[in-house]
Amino acid sequence: MLSAAESTLEWAQQRELEVVYAVETGSTNNDAKSPALSENADLVLYLTSHQTSGRGRGSNTWLDTGAGEGLLSTWSFKVDSPPQAITAPRIGLALFTAAARTWPSLSWGLKAPNDLYLDGHKAGGLLIESVSSGDRHRLLVGLGLNVTNHPRRFDTATHLTGALGRAPEAAEWFKFLDELKHQLSAAVSDCLQATLSASVCGDLKNALNANSARPFVITQVGPHGDLIHAGGTVRWTDI
Repeated sequence: MLSAAESTLEWAQQRELEVVYAVETGSTNNDAKSPALSENADLVLYLTSHQTSGRGRGSNTWLDTGAGEGLLSTWSFKVDSPPQAITAPRIGLALFTAAARTWPSLSWGLKAPNDLYLDGHKAGGLLIESVSSGDRHRLLVGLGLNVTNHPRRFDTATHLTGALGRAPEAAEWFKFLDELKHQLSAAVSDCLQATLSASVCGDLKNALNANSARPFVITQVGPHGDLIHAGGTVRWTDI
């Protein structure tokens, strides 16, 4: 396929999505945040081939190879009310599900609070933010995914091509993006609720225990996203 960035841009154009693309930018989340409340489309996709100031959760950063080899994106969704505290785990499950359904033979895992793992190494990360003013609200889902390469300074990171043993084909990548859009759209609707459904809690438990990078097994995920294990309970927001 083309580079991950170019293929994703082509996918968005074919699906007639509103898309904002820059060869290089500071941060797609920052790009999406400024005009968020003036946008009317249900979904606006921000893409770039390279971020110079990619942001992660808290003070963390997201680095890329600078060659369009990863999915560097922000999915800006129009919502009817402010997203609730369950948003992070629900969006994390959406990403895990999209990857696992597209490439079921690969060893995917979800690590709270915001990482997608592959073969026990970090392959992707999420940065979830929201913008509200009056009755206008948008949910910004920043997603970085290592597709055909990853920064080699991190021995805890990996990329999709390495696990597949080849670059994903264009049709395969489009299938993933279709599934990702479907899963994110369903998750966004759930994010307006105060608690996670029982089925989502069960799916989250399985995703978090799959190829787990944590030293304990999660026995249950609570309705607010709490991780319950033999040694106690950990709040998602405290991780």
